[in-house]
Amino acid sequence: MIRSPGDFTAGMTIETDVVVVGAGAIGIAVALELAGAGVRVDLIESGLSDHVSREAQDLAKFDARQDDYFHADSIETVRRGIGGTTALWGGRCVKFDPIDFEKRPITAHAPWPIRYEDVEPYLQKACDWAGCGQAVFNARDIPELADRDLIAGLLDGEIRTTDLERWAVTRFGSQYRKDLKATPGLTVWTGLTCTEVVTTEAGDCVAHLVVKTLDGREGHVVAADYVIATGGLEATRLLMASDRQHPTGLGNSGGHLGRWYMAHVDARVARAHFTAEYITHGYERDRDGVYLRRRFTFDPKFLLEAEMPNAAIWLVNPPISDPGHKSGILSGVYLTLISPVGHLLLADAIRRIHTKTEGPPQIAAHLRNVLRDAVPSLRFAIGFIYARFLRRGRKAPGFFVKSPGNQYLLEYHGEHLPHWESRVELTDERDNLGMRRIRTHLYFSDDDFRSVRKAIAAIDDHLRCHGVGYVDWLTDDVEGSVRAHMEKYAGFHQAGTTRMSESPEDGVVDPNLQVHGVRGLYVASTSVLPTSSQANPTLVGIALGVRLAERLKELRRRRPELVD
Repeated sequence: MIRSPGDFTAGMTIETDVVVVGAGAIGIAVALELAGAGVRVDLIESGLSDHVSREAQDLAKFDARQDDYFHADSIETVRRGIGGTTALWGGRCVKFDPIDFEKRPITAHAPWPIRYEDVEPYLQKACDWAGCGQAVFNARDIPELADRDLIAGLLDGEIRTTDLERWAVTRFGSQYRKDLKATPGLTVWTGLTCTEVVTTEAGDCVAHLVVKTLDGREGHVVAADYVIATGGLEATRLLMASDRQHPTGLGNSGGHLGRWYMAHVDARVARAHFTAEYITHGYERDRDGVYLRRRFTFDPKFLLEAEMPNAAIWLVNPPISDPGHKSGILSGVYLTLISPVGHLLLADAIRRIHTKTEGPPQIAAHLRNVLRDAVPSLRFAIGFIYARFLRRGRKAPGFFVKSPGNQYLLEYHGEHLPHWESRVELTDERDNLGMRRIRTHLYFSDDDFRSVRKAIAAIDDHLRCHGVGYVDWLTDDVEGSVRAHMEKYAGFHQAGTTRMSESPEDGVVDPNLQVHGVRGLYVASTSVLPTSSQANPTLVGIALGVRLAERLKELRRRRPELVD
């Protein structure tokens, strides 16, 4: 059942088997996995069930002195409510690669305590929860795609073009609302914020959680096991703020809590020109109707030898905000997104990124493009509206316009190397419930910026060597352009700040996601990832959450005294 804040009274104590804090993608998957196995679960969500609460969103604001050059505003990176930030995401699902879990010189100070083989068995369930189809991420393993190439005749080598991203259209809040209401043994509490994890006086296990309604009514939650699934920054903040018995925060005996904050390096600084006639430039669909897109990736041996971070590069449309693209279709999309209906069509954070301009919008130039291409623009509008909004089943995640000159902008999306200086910290400023706010200090090194040049140069060499094209740079100052592009663009993917490790000296949680030194307290969040890969972290986060749910079910089978 889903309960409203009015059902919670001051001084109330909720007693349950497992409490999951945070009803985002990972929290919902963990809660439903456990409840489906007969475990009594209470799922605590700060936001509301049916609409965005401005008061709940205000709790996630950064400290007023936040001056992080790279970090986007918290209103764009966090959504409190059932479904969490899946209300904002684009839906791209990508798996982490085996090399991400291996010992590499460039990430020697951030070792993984688990292997790819420890996560892989849970990938299909993660894909099921995300609604992105099969856990198959290479075109050669999908019969209906296996005979096609990104670039006609170009085979995989040091540079690969057969790796795929999958697209989910799942908003967890709407997709799983019926299950959250109807699953026996599961209670969802909305408008209830966990403000502290209180341990026993010895500090080695949890005594209870302190929870508060938005109007300040306070109570407790007591459980056998506690799972913190409040997102990368909020999970870190909660552990930091829970300092009664642990003055520097829970799991922080090694000093790593809040450190190693990672996002991704993103850039658009080059363009590919293809001489091959056939280019798979847009989305494809598998037999289940799932949308897929091909990308340039790198052979693991090549990455190791070149000492490069993991990265992926794919073809994108030119910036729709610049009418210099001369496309009526792109100008039509731009004018629609900046219109009053734009916020209904795309999450505001994504919409702002696509419509950002250096100066005032060039409305007249965009209108000229639309009028010049009136017939193709109208044909596109009808087709896309149907595919995106009206078609039954899966909806198109976006669109891609074929370039008449066979040249395409390249988007680099790469691993952010872990740095000690990249961090989150508590401040003295407090929110309306009395929790201390946070401030971020994302740090990118010269190696992070140089990685873009190295990766794109390798693709240029590969295309030229095989006679299918070449790359030209859009700027002479590649590293400077990457830095400028990253301004207020990072922080959508939050990793590293409660990283997993074998020992308390090296991280915050153990290989099973239990907080070091605090029995029965777990973190199910992308913040546990020691490295950031080239992949969006949601899918691997869900996989780790499912893995944790399986472990908790197994522990309960071994401890019959915990079963009613």
